Amino acid sequence: MGYTNYWTFSEAPKGKAKELEATYQKAILECQKVVRKIADDNRSMWGSSYMSGYSAHCQPGEYGGIKLNGSRGHDCEDFILREHYNQNDSSNFCKTNRNYYDWAVAACLLILKYRLGDAITVHSDGDSDEWQPIADHVSEILRRKIKVPDTIRANNVRQLKNA
Repeated sequence: MGYTNYWTFSEAPKGKAKELEATYQKAILECQKVVRKIADDNRSMWGSSYMSGYSAHCQPGEYGGIKLNGSRGHDCEDFILREHYNQNDSSNFCKTNRNYYDWAVAACLLILKYRLGDAITVHSDGDSDEWQPIADHVSEILRRKIKVPDTIRANNVRQLKNA
């Protein structure tokens, strides 16, 4: 059984495409910064980042978008965010199986939600207790309060009620 994160991008409201793109670019740059920090932290702790893809190994801003996966047997599906907002599929998912790169994927989704607000919806097989340490770590790196989206909590509250 896998562990999967899901997200849906909304269409840009009429007349707001440029503004949304500028906000998306800020989010991507922050994602690159955080992914690189998590990769560096992993290298310090375990001798490997356990991540593949240019986002784990390049300086922020060197490439557009995000491409990330695990490595050394700790890989699953690529996490990809396109260079420009309108190039992304409206809905997507990434199965990580809770491998080392899962924190980086969740961190990016938290940043996107923080920056894009209602333009993105985020869901996960995980619950808010799993996401909170990631949100705290991202908050520390970016020096701003990043919150776990309510959609993470609401999804798992329903699952608990149905169990």
